[in-house]
Amino acid sequence: MTREELEIFLSQNPTIQQAKALARKLGLKVKKRMKKNEVFKLLEDFAKSLASEKKHEPVQPREARENELPQSYGSDKLVLLSVNPNLVYAYWDLSDETLSKLSRQKEVVLRLYDVTYVVFDGTNAHRIFEAGVHLSMTRNYYFHVPMANADYVAELGFKVEGNFVPVLRSNVAHTPSNTPSTSVRQRWCIKGKRTVRVGEPPLKPIERIHISSQLESGRP
Repeated sequence: MTREELEIFLSQNPTIQQAKALARKLGLKVKKRMKKNEVFKLLEDFAKSLASEKKHEPVQPREARENELPQSYGSDKLVLLSVNPNLVYAYWDLSDETLSKLSRQKEVVLRLYDVTYVVFDGTNAHRIFEAGVHLSMTRNYYFHVPMANADYVAELGFKVEGNFVPVLRSNVAHTPSNTPSTSVRQRWCIKGKRTVRVGEPPLKPIERIHISSQLESGRP
């Protein structure tokens, strides 16, 4: 985490639990009975040490700097991917303007919408899932979803007096089915051309029907 990201995190006035969690993640020693201002002081001192270290860092060769991947590409982008039938993954990148806008908000949230069989207009989702996110701590999130073989859309935004204000919207991600397909179509690629053929339906298992003992014995 950079000094700038840590300062943004502290400016959002996080709870003492969130501050302690970040401090532990950074390897700082956190005591159980520490007060909120003490945890903030611990993080502020760490931010100052980062600034001090940066001044004394050796200058890297230009070639080494060019080969490093940037932390952000400075573009507004929210992408949603399906991982398995009951898990989707969202990641985002933000421009400086959007990051500054969201950092000033008290409650930044990531929403997930079930939009199966609907043209989503922002209000007509079947179900809505929501999670609070700290932009200084993460740039991605996993959602466990209850429905397989469904369409989902994510939005990143913030809340004002309980009302959600979207800033970015993702693509539509479709989760695969969690049961074997009943389709009998066969897909072939013949001489570079894709062909779909319909085959014989699979044989269904034989089911036995319970017969009363009276009928089995031959009595009326």
